[in-house]
Amino acid sequence: MKDKIIDLIKKSGLKRIENDLIQSIKSSIKVNVLTVNEEDIKIGQSKIGGIPDVPGDFVWPLNKNGDPLAFLAQFNLEEISSYDIEKSLPSSGMLYFFYDAEEQPWGFDPEDRGQWKVLYYESSENLNRIEFPDNLHEDFRFIACALSFELDFTLLLDDSPIIRDLQLSSKELDLYSDLMWKVLELRKEDYPLNRLFGHPDQIQGEMQLECQLVSNGLYCGNSSGYKDPRAKELEKGALNWKLLFQLDSIDEAGMMWGDCGSLYFWIEEEALRNRNFENVWLILQCY
Repeated sequence: MKDKIIDLIKKSGLKRIENDLIQSIKSSIKVNVLTVNEEDIKIGQSKIGGIPDVPGDFVWPLNKNGDPLAFLAQFNLEEISSYDIEKSLPSSGMLYFFYDAEEQPWGFDPEDRGQWKVLYYESSENLNRIEFPDNLHEDFRFIACALSFELDFTLLLDDSPIIRDLQLSSKELDLYSDLMWKVLELRKEDYPLNRLFGHPDQIQGEMQLECQLVSNGLYCGNSSGYKDPRAKELEKGALNWKLLFQLDSIDEAGMMWGDCGSLYFWIEEEALRNRNFENVWLILQCY
């Protein structure tokens, strides 16, 4: 995929920024879903949906009202280690994702904090497949899907901060738009599109600045947060946010985010290095 993207860049007519675009390509781990019976998924194996396999000290995460969050996915990090060429994650252990699937917060309000949870455990040994909490609604007990993984490569979209900094002319913007359509065409059979890391397959615009502002207390459901006097200083940290996990709407799992949208879990680079998943921020985007 990387060679195909580079070839498209070289044929795009964007000679002035060709090297910048090639340098901006990011590796990603594509997450493919496979329909199986949950009993056929071994305890501790990576999966989307179903019932989590957890250690003995696990406590089911709750939302701000004390209700259980829906379980979205678990990743056995040993299974994905060979695809993590940047070694962003530990080579072993378990990573779990939870979300308030009933309220479906969008992530543009600082008050949304606590409506999702990412948990990391250093070991994938001695896990148990527990029961759903009794008060978790049936609609949010998602269907289990086994997973397979592929190394993938991704390109920036034209409204990202890096592309804006390159100050493309109107002609270059048109050429870049054409390039993006050709890159998307390469992925036409890839939906649902789930990934760990890389550039997001965004639907409603870039998210790094939104994560930076809203996680620091600025409301971004309208223009007020972006116009706040604190925004200019905070903006400097926007590029520190890295996509951790993109979860598409998945029919096989019974998952629908807004109107055929996706959930995007973001983490700051330093927090990722320190294995601190407490302040992951989530954005929901849809069509």
